[in-house]
Amino acid sequence: MLESRQFEKLDLNLLKVFEALWQHRNMTRVAEALHITPSAVSHAMRRFRDILGDPLFVKEKQSMLPTAACERLAPAILNALNDIRKALGEFTEFNPLTSHQRFVIAMQESLELGVLPTLLSKLEKVAPNVQIVSTRLHRDAMLADLTNRNLHLVIDIGRAVASPISHSLLRRDTYRVVMNKHNPLAKGLDKRKYVAARHITVSNRAKGASVEEIALQQLGVSRPALWRCQNYRAAADVVANTNALLTLPGSVADAVSAPNLISTKLPYGLPALETHLYWHSQQEGEAGLMWLKDLMLHLFAESGLTR
Repeated sequence: MLESRQFEKLDLNLLKVFEALWQHRNMTRVAEALHITPSAVSHAMRRFRDILGDPLFVKEKQSMLPTAACERLAPAILNALNDIRKALGEFTEFNPLTSHQRFVIAMQESLELGVLPTLLSKLEKVAPNVQIVSTRLHRDAMLADLTNRNLHLVIDIGRAVASPISHSLLRRDTYRVVMNKHNPLAKGLDKRKYVAARHITVSNRAKGASVEEIALQQLGVSRPALWRCQNYRAAADVVANTNALLTLPGSVADAVSAPNLISTKLPYGLPALETHLYWHSQQEGEAGLMWLKDLMLHLFAESGLTR
């Protein structure tokens, strides 16, 4: 057992570094996540090893792998840190009018148009000093980033997730087609004309089917896009100056509307596109985060964006 004088050498920073290394398994990424130098990470872990008398992590190529003793220790430390965070979150009541709390929300760039204008215009009125940071979502790191509080919330298409991630439907969208009002197809768009037309699609990836292309493929419809870009605003500007078609969620179609653009129904009955809000279940005792989560769920329902 740990002697009392050894326990007195422990401090919260050592436990935080341990938690980050457990999640990231890489000294450099830990340093970036905690905003400290790699040497500070190394020094903290050396102190922790000296106290416990175990290597805790051993280097294997570019990764730091936990020892057997480390694997036995980690669950208790991680749970204790989460209990501390929950207790501190409940310590004071959250007041949105006076709070300066900072929240980081991850989402794909293509979702920002349908979310940020509505959310930030509301926060300007009810929580004028709350800081919101929108950052790109990396799905493979989602659990680690929510656990480490690099992220507070995630907005993504509906998909299967497991505990400790919780989620709730944020918005249900139908698909629309946006085109130049002078496009010959503006007179009438059917399935044959739609498939034969020039298309631009929006995706953060350089290749692979986009969300609407995957949905069409499930109906047996092949509709490859000749052009691809990273955000809907740029795609809408392209459509405004060409005869290309842009297929997109209805809420985003509303956001990119312009005098020289028209929006029409997609001639295929695709299932609604569901967007969900995700958070870490162990953060549900944090008043500020839960206030923001509830605000967003009510805001998009009440604003008519849930379709």
